Amino acid sequence: MNSNYKDNKHEIKFSNNWIITYSDMITIVLCFFILFFTYTAEETSILYDIKQHLSLEVEELSSQVEELSEENIVLKQEKESLAAILFGLEDIEVDILQSQEEFIRYLREKHLLDLIDIEQSDVGLLIRFKDSVLFSSGRAEISEDGHVILNHIGDKLKQIDNKIVVAGYTDNVPMNSTLYPSNWELSVARAMNAARVLMEEKTIAEERISVSGYGENQPIDTNDTPEGRSNNRRIEITILN
Repeated sequence: MNSNYKDNKHEIKFSNNWIITYSDMITIVLCFFILFFTYTAEETSILYDIKQHLSLEVEELSSQVEELSEENIVLKQEKESLAAILFGLEDIEVDILQSQEEFIRYLREKHLLDLIDIEQSDVGLLIRFKDSVLFSSGRAEISEDGHVILNHIGDKLKQIDNKIVVAGYTDNVPMNSTLYPSNWELSVARAMNAARVLMEEKTIAEERISVSGYGENQPIDTNDTPEGRSNNRRIEITILN
């Protein structure tokens, strides 16, 4: 019996194959962790680069915002300055209108409005004299009546600070004079003499007055009639705005 039992008994053999499988598994896990670590490191580097880039953009935007803020302050100051200038101009315009009204009233009181024409233009108040009011025919010297009229006007001009333009004009009849060979020279001489009365007799500052002569080049009427030519021979004093 014992003999039979021994014959039927199987021999158990132990294998080491599981060690290979376990080793493969460990290798795979190790590879996974290596890949994961590499990916994480790359991702961290990318995130760092993004962070740096965003930081630079934020700094740049902050600088731009600061510059815009400074520009806004400057623009606000300029706007306030412009507003002040505009209000100042309005005040000046009111003063000019009041001065012109007073000037016209003064001319009326001195009975000068019948001798001159008054026009309001874009540049100022224009006072126009026919040449016969201030000059003898073909002459540039101021007549006695002309001195009286210019002195009355000069009294009022001394009370304001506006710039003054004195301009001379003639008709188109050619000059026949050795003293004034052309209409242009006659117009300049007349304007100069009118301005000299204001400066020397009424002590109006020279820097306030400018003089020009246009001869026959800027007529206000026809030169085909005696009346038209008379209107074109004139002196204009403009009180600038």
